[in-house]
Amino acid sequence: MTASVNAYWSMTEGVYNCLIDAKRTRAFRAAIRRTVRAGDVVVDLGSGSGVLAMFATEAGARQVYAVELDERNTRTLQDVFRANGYGDRISVIEGDATRLRLPEPPNVVIAELIATGLIEELQVPAMNNILRQAKCPRVLVKRMDNFADLVSNPTKFYGHAFDIVRYEYPDFPQLRSTPLTNRARYASVDLSIENRKRKISARLPFTVRRKGVVNAVRICSETVFHDGSRLGATFSYCYPVLLPVPESVVAPGDRFELHLSYVLCGGFKTLAYSLERIIGSRSGR
Repeated sequence: MTASVNAYWSMTEGVYNCLIDAKRTRAFRAAIRRTVRAGDVVVDLGSGSGVLAMFATEAGARQVYAVELDERNTRTLQDVFRANGYGDRISVIEGDATRLRLPEPPNVVIAELIATGLIEELQVPAMNNILRQAKCPRVLVKRMDNFADLVSNPTKFYGHAFDIVRYEYPDFPQLRSTPLTNRARYASVDLSIENRKRKISARLPFTVRRKGVVNAVRICSETVFHDGSRLGATFSYCYPVLLPVPESVVAPGDRFELHLSYVLCGGFKTLAYSLERIIGSRSGR
């Protein structure tokens, strides 16, 4: 028997990973249930599998607009919604979330165009666009708190060294970092208001708490939902990013300063950082 594949997502693996990531998806579902009210108009930006749009409908939304940029994804979403009986309450819109005009102002904004530190993806420009069209909506992902610390992280794989940007997936113990300093919060981004100034610039002090070898700056994020609940790293969501730095043997009391800058949602091409050991710290190396 021959069959053609018609229903699939353009980023099949990424969308599917988000769908099956129970920690992430259940946290979003719980927050949606506590945010969406009967009769609401909801927009779901970057709808992906469409599961969050369906959660909004289950929570009582009168109308949900599921926005996707890719033609392949919009066709698959339409098939998914029809198959689940939501074809009359969820409308699929193909368009760029940073530019499109919605058919009506939403009461609730669901947007999961999020990457760690808000370095990549398009959460901020997409939210800025939608907030100009909605009057005081309930924003599901209300705030992103971003942190940095200095760590020791594996760099060798299969006998070869990879001194590159790496990722710390929570479900892979072999990728876990050893924290060596305090953790510093460098930005709290309120996504319920328009963020016109998108440049992040921070000077962060660190004090070593345990001996080891620093070889990376770890960037991580925590999501604060509209209802006050929080979500950290999961298999598919906001896993820590490791920025490589030259190896430095450290001991308790050593001090460093990190200079970090980038444009929110501007990508790694906008990111710059440098790590300096403070002269006069305990080791002084």
